[in-house]
Amino acid sequence: MADPLTHPTDDPSALRDALAAVHADCRAVRDGAVADYIPALAEVDPDVFAIAACTVDGQIIAVGDVDAAFTLQSVSKPFLYAAALARHGSAHVHRFVGVEPIGEGFDAFLRLESGTHRPHNPMINAGAITVAGMLDSAAGVEAILDVVRAWAGDTDVRVDMATFASEWETNDRNRAIAHLLRQFGVLATDVERALELYTYACAMRVTAAQLATMGAVLANGGVHPRSGQRLLAAERAAGVLTLMMTCGLYDGAGRFAVDVGVPAKSGVSGAIVAVVPGRLALAVYSPRLDTKGNSVRGVAALRALSERLDLSVFDERDDPSWPEASLRDALHAAEDAARAVTGGAVAPYLKPMGGPADRLAIAVCTTAGAEVAVGDVTAECSIQAVANPFAYALALGRHAWAAVDAKVGVASSGNPFDAILLDPRTGRPYNPLNNAGAITVASLASAPHEVADGLSAFAGVDHLLVDPAVFAAEQREGHRNRAIAHLLRSLGVIADVPSALDVYFQQCAVRVTAPLLARMGATLAAGGRQPQSGRVVVSREVARRVMAVMYTCGLHDASGRFAFDVGVPAKSGIGGALVAVVPGVMGIAMFSPRVDAQGTSVRGGAALRHVVRALGLGLFAVPPQAG
Repeated sequence: MADPLTHPTDDPSALRDALAAVHADCRAVRDGAVADYIPALAEVDPDVFAIAACTVDGQIIAVGDVDAAFTLQSVSKPFLYAAALARHGSAHVHRFVGVEPIGEGFDAFLRLESGTHRPHNPMINAGAITVAGMLDSAAGVEAILDVVRAWAGDTDVRVDMATFASEWETNDRNRAIAHLLRQFGVLATDVERALELYTYACAMRVTAAQLATMGAVLANGGVHPRSGQRLLAAERAAGVLTLMMTCGLYDGAGRFAVDVGVPAKSGVSGAIVAVVPGRLALAVYSPRLDTKGNSVRGVAALRALSERLDLSVFDERDDPSWPEASLRDALHAAEDAARAVTGGAVAPYLKPMGGPADRLAIAVCTTAGAEVAVGDVTAECSIQAVANPFAYALALGRHAWAAVDAKVGVASSGNPFDAILLDPRTGRPYNPLNNAGAITVASLASAPHEVADGLSAFAGVDHLLVDPAVFAAEQREGHRNRAIAHLLRSLGVIADVPSALDVYFQQCAVRVTAPLLARMGATLAAGGRQPQSGRVVVSREVARRVMAVMYTCGLHDASGRFAFDVGVPAKSGIGGALVAVVPGVMGIAMFSPRVDAQGTSVRGGAALRHVVRALGLGLFAVPPQAG
C-alpha cells in the first residue's frame, strides 16, 4: 500500500481532479428512475448530479450541481442511530433493535412477526422508526433538527415541509410497521409521535457538501472535522460504520461492499454518503434509483472513486511491526479467556473423528510471514465451511468474474448456513459462503482435487490431506446438502449434482491446523500473496472481493453481530475452525470443536474477539502502537 502521507486523498488538487473526472464520466449514466411513491420526490429534476468530499481536517471539495438541496430520506438513519447511542448507550438501544442484515428491502417488515420482534437493524425503516421513538422529547422535531444541524455544522438546515407533507400522507406502509412495533412493545413512544419524528428526519434538506461534512464526523472518529466538537464516542462511531457497511444499502449492501468497499448509506432521494475512516467522507446526489432504492449514478461514481483513490477498507493497510512477544502475550491472554468459556457442542457426525472436546489452538501469521501459535497447535480438524472463501477465491481466479457472479451472489441473506433457500429475485444462492453458494462454487471446479490443491497453495504447503473418514461421513450424512444441490440443478444453477458434491465434500474434509489456517488467512491479508512461499495465489482484486464477502456473510445469520462485536472479515465452520483476516496485517485462526447454533466455535469466537480488541485490529478501530 502507498505511504499514507502520499495517499491521493491527502492531496486536495488530486482529490478535486478525481471528483471532477468521475463526475464527467458518470454524467452519461442515465439508468434508473426517480422515486415516485412519494409525490414530492417524483417532481425532482432527474438530471441533477453533485459529488462532494469533506476530509477529516475539514476541507470541502464539491463538483457538479453543488447548490442543489435534497432531502436526506434514509440517509438520516445512521445519524438518528448515532444520536440514540449518544443519548441512551448501546446496551439500551440494542435491546430494541438488532445489528443483522435482513437480505430484504428497506421497507420490509414481515420478519417482525418472528423471533424477538425487534427490527433487524437501524438502517431499515422498522429500525429507524424504533430509533426515532427513542429520541422523543419535549423539544419534539427541534431535537431532530439539532442532530442534523450539529453533524452538518450548519444551523440553517431546515425541514422541507412540502416533502414532509407528501410523505405523511402516503406512509401507510411505515404506519403498518410502526403499529406492529407498538404491538410488540418495541416503540418507546406512541405510533404517531415516532412516525412524525422519523418523517421529519427524512425530510431534512441538505446539500452534498453538508452531507459530506456529516459523514466526515464518522470518518474522524466522532469528532466534527471543522469545529473540533466531539459528537460521538469513537467506539460508537465504529459501530455506526459497521452497520453502514453491513446494512447501509439494504439488500444491495453486499454488492456495494465488494465493489466499493467502504461504509455507506443511501436514500430514495438519490443521496448516498460514504465514509473512508481516518480520511474523508463522500456524498453523491443523483435522483435516478435502481430497483433496490439506491442512486444508479451515485453507486457508479463511488465505485469509480474507490478504484481511482484506493479507498476500500479491504485493501492492504500499513502493517505495524508486531513484536513476537506482543503477539504471544495477546494470544496467551486470549487462550486464558477462551478456556473459561463453556457451552456449545461438537457436531454429531464429526464426533467419531475428533479428539478431546476441550482442545483449543490460536495462531497468527502476519503478512511479513511471522508466525505465533499457542495452545494445542498440532491438533488437526476438518476445515468444513472455512474452505468456502478460499474456494470462492480460486473460482474467481480461474473464471471471469461475471461468469461466477452469474452463478452466485454476494448478498447476506440473514439465514442459517444450511438454509434451503435461494434469492427469489435471481434464483441464485445469496452468497458463496453458505452451503448453497459453496456447492455452486464447487461445481465450477474442473476436478475434485483442484480445490484441495488450491487450499494447499494458500497454506504454503505441498499437500493438504483429505480425511477419508470425514469424507465418508459427509457422503453418508449429507442429505440436506443433496437437497440443496438438487434444487440448484432444477433451476439450472449447477449442471451435475454428483460431481459438484464430490468436490464440495472433499474440500470440507481437508484437514488443517490453526497455524496452517492462519497462513491461509494471511495470504488473503497480503492481497493474494502467500507470505512463506511468496507465490501469488490470487490477485489483489480477488482477495479484496473475498474479504468483503467474508465481512458481510462469513458467519451467516450471525454475520452482523460478529462484524459489530469483532469487526474483521472471518469465516467459521462446524468442525470448530475459525479464520479471520486483517487486510494488510495478518491472518488469525482458532480451533476449538464445540460450536454454537450458527456453527461457530464458542471458544474460538471468544478468543478471536479478545485478540482483535487487544491488538486494535477491527477495520474501524484505531490500532494501538505495535512497538
